[in-house]
Amino acid sequence: MGFKKTFITEDKIRFKILDLLSRREHSFKELINKLKDRVDSEERLFEELTKLKEENLQSDERFAESYTRSRSVKGFGPEKISFELKSKGISENLISKIVYSDEINWMEIIKKEFSKKFIIDNDFAEEDISRAKKFLLQRGFEFNQIKQLFK
Repeated sequence: MGFKKTFITEDKIRFKILDLLSRREHSFKELINKLKDRVDSEERLFEELTKLKEENLQSDERFAESYTRSRSVKGFGPEKISFELKSKGISENLISKIVYSDEINWMEIIKKEFSKKFIIDNDFAEEDISRAKKFLLQRGFEFNQIKQLFK
């Protein structure tokens, strides 16, 4: 049993957007996708979102920073995070600026993920290394980062 989504009248669009933004940051595209089927005027929705963006109440940059921080803490790599941000409507330039900034130590994150999943001992065979590399690739780490980890 799910919640019934209510229809949003024109005069309540701004309040609904602010309600969503008060819970967490959202990208511009996310907000459009969430609300476009629930409003009587998509044009009005777009106008309100544009106003909120101009007032800096909605920011794709803040969303991307928050999302990148959250996903990296959960052990996901830059490739996966970049792909997810792209699907949420974030520009390539903004992704490059945030995901690949010097503020994030991807080598530390990859080491942490590796040590959570694998125990290195004398029996760590080539098969185990292949499995570990595959796991890290699936988590979204770059091949060069994985290669550097196994040096």
